[in-house]
Amino acid sequence: MYYVKSTPPRRPRRGRTPLPESERKARLIQTRVDEDLDDALRDAAKQRRVTVSQLIRNVLEDTFTLVDNVVADAAALTATVKRDAKRVADAARGRVRDPLEAVEAWQEVIVGKDQVCARCGNALTRGARALLGVVADGSARPWMCLPCSTQL
Repeated sequence: MYYVKSTPPRRPRRGRTPLPESERKARLIQTRVDEDLDDALRDAAKQRRVTVSQLIRNVLEDTFTLVDNVVADAAALTATVKRDAKRVADAARGRVRDPLEAVEAWQEVIVGKDQVCARCGNALTRGARALLGVVADGSARPWMCLPCSTQL
């Protein structure tokens, strides 16, 4: 006579049902925190109606975004400070820089507000065709009237 051993029925898992494999995150990171931080995280998650894990993911993502923005802003600020320091140094030495030296290209535009030609000083009135200087160093973009543009 053969006996078939039956397995006892599985106990249901506690808590929520697990997510399908396709919706699970790729990696699991675990860390230990002290009781005060644990309480603060749980309270913050409860206030925001998210899980502690989601709160921590959001904080990490926001922190990296913030750091990236700070680095980019610092680079832009450094370039601006360098440019301004060079202008101040040139002015202190009595050197006056021609604003047309910084122009890398000219774009023909229709003037939206009254301007002044950087070469001859003539007025450029609203609606007139003129050239606007394209500069890369952040200096002021000079305007030029069409008659002066023939001398480029």
